[in-house]
Parts: sequence; structure tokens; C-alpha cells
Amino acid sequence: MPVETSSRAALLVQPVATAAAGTLALGATMLADRVGLTLLPPCPLHALTGLWCPLCGGTRAVQSLAGGDVATALGLNAFVVVVLPLLLVAWVRWTVRRASGQPADLMTLSGRGLAVVAAVLVAFMVVRNLPGMEALTP
Repeated sequence: MPVETSSRAALLVQPVATAAAGTLALGATMLADRVGLTLLPPCPLHALTGLWCPLCGGTRAVQSLAGGDVATALGLNAFVVVVLPLLLVAWVRWTVRRASGQPADLMTLSGRGLAVVAAVLVAFMVVRNLPGMEALTP
């Protein structure tokens, strides 16, 4: 049974709000960077231990990508650069499914999928903190 138009519009509220929030956050961090402000506190793990967490440099990597500088983004956080297109594909898929009247979640991860993501994050953190792997640090 087809979903009526008003219901389809309601299904698009979350994808549109997600895109708007991401765009506003990126704009705010880029504007703050231009005027010399820092919106995010330093990474607590790095501040306490000197170790780089898997997301250290992620905000600056996204800013570099937004400015078209892929090489700098990769140098700041390769994990974020690889994952960001996957998140974009997931968002597009979510939006298209909802626009066609199908209720859908942005992402659903099984226990196994969540374990894989956690393992990749931990592996990236370990590797980027090894001696000789300075190319992976922001």
C-alpha cells in the first residue's frame, strides 16, 4: 500500500535535519577556524597520555576535504577520510528509501558489524601510535 504524500514528507524530516545539522557544524568550525577560535576542546586521551585516538585530527580532516585538499585530509586522519564517503552513501540510501515511502534507519549494525567497526578503530589507533608511523598522526 503506497504511503501518502504527507507521510513521505514526514519521513524526510530526519534525513534533511541530519544534513542541515552536519552542514551547520561544518560551517561553524570552518568559520571559527578562519577567525582563530577553537570550538572543540583538545582530545582528552591525547592530553592525558600523548596517544592519538582514532578520531584525533578528524575535524580538521573534514575541513580540509570541504576545501578540496584530500592530501592534507589524509595526513590529518586517514580513517575519517575513508569512512566519510561510506557515511555519505548510507545517508543517500536512507534518504532515497524514505523519499520512496519506505521507513528506514540511517544505519543498522549487527553485533558483528559493531565489533568490526570497534576492531578497526582500535587497530587504527594502535598503528598510528607506533614508532615510525608518524605519517598517520595529525
